[in-house]
Amino acid sequence: MDICYNHIVYARKCVQDRMASGGDKVIYGYCRATTEKQIKDGYLDRQAELISDRYFYAEIYKEESVDLNNTPVFDNLIETLKPEDTLVITKMDRFARNISSAISIIRNLRNKGIKVHILNLGLVDDSALGKVVFNCLEAFEDFDKALLVERTQSGKAKAKQNKNFKEGRPKKYTDKQLKEAVDLLNIYSYKKVEEMTGISKSTLIRGKRQFSKSL
Repeated sequence: MDICYNHIVYARKCVQDRMASGGDKVIYGYCRATTEKQIKDGYLDRQAELISDRYFYAEIYKEESVDLNNTPVFDNLIETLKPEDTLVITKMDRFARNISSAISIIRNLRNKGIKVHILNLGLVDDSALGKVVFNCLEAFEDFDKALLVERTQSGKAKAKQNKNFKEGRPKKYTDKQLKEAVDLLNIYSYKKVEEMTGISKSTLIRGKRQFSKSL
């Protein structure tokens, strides 16, 4: 009985809020799965329920694609959002591949006057608390970058203990292969040698300069 009554009160409040805003403010919920199995198991529906429990009148958008590089529903939704609208997501990884990407999206939406509510983190808006939530996200981003740098430096230091360690990316071609390709330039054009060997023109030019100095 209490649960039912609370839903009625909340629904009434939603109606009052929409009437007070002239019906212009819209709340959009976005749901996305990571695998096809999650979609079959009803993961999108569970996300929709979590959003609807919090925002009774939210318009729910479900992404059918599981490829984070191909999200047509999300892309269209971003274009639909207007100032004073609210975008609701259950978790940050539902709309971004990492924290830097998430912050970039949220920052762009905030600049347009759009609120973003990540249910397991908080509401990012222009309120004092909203600013705190966003500042915390930026702090996590800085921490994540610092850890990445530390791991990279630690890995490099460990690798340097190997006597065969060389700074930079490993060579794609050996000096012998590159020398043979450069020698072909005495007969063929850069384009032809590139087609024959698969070695790019820029690499051939560097190789030719390198071997010319050694003469």
